[in-house]
Amino acid sequence: MKFAAPPAWLLVLTGLILNVLALLMSSIVLDRLSGDIATLSEQKDDNIYSIQLAWNSVETLERKREMVLLHLSQSGGKPITDKIGQMLQGQLSDWVSVPVPVISHSTLPELMMLINQTQQSYRNQIDEHYLNNITLSEKMVTLNEKIAWYKNIGLFLQVFGLALILARDLARKPE
Repeated sequence: MKFAAPPAWLLVLTGLILNVLALLMSSIVLDRLSGDIATLSEQKDDNIYSIQLAWNSVETLERKREMVLLHLSQSGGKPITDKIGQMLQGQLSDWVSVPVPVISHSTLPELMMLINQTQQSYRNQIDEHYLNNITLSEKMVTLNEKIAWYKNIGLFLQVFGLALILARDLARKPE
């Protein structure tokens, strides 16, 4: 039993269709996936920037703590109520987002607790952004795997399509 070879024009048409499909896949699907990766990368960069800002805030609060301790150590046990004390209260109040009591040895535990709580809230933000970046990285890996899969399928379609087009020449019967 002998099979009849398909007509040459059918092989060429099939090859062309496969090449067009590969082109469409690469221009539509791969571009969309690449755009998704770029968006995720921007989100990661935003998170990294937010982490840096939060960490700077933690460090700034630590400098404020040192400043309060330094002024208290130099005050000789008296509350700091002059212009320097008001300035310290104002600066610290801006950072801890609550009214700050008069700076004195008796209010020192409360001041340290306010600074610690604010620093902890910044650290929690840092943790949240970091964990979000891990999730984004995992999504990016998945998308990169999809891109690689689609590229392989596209390459296969192109090569198979070209093979079918070349089969036309091979299908010619020598005269």
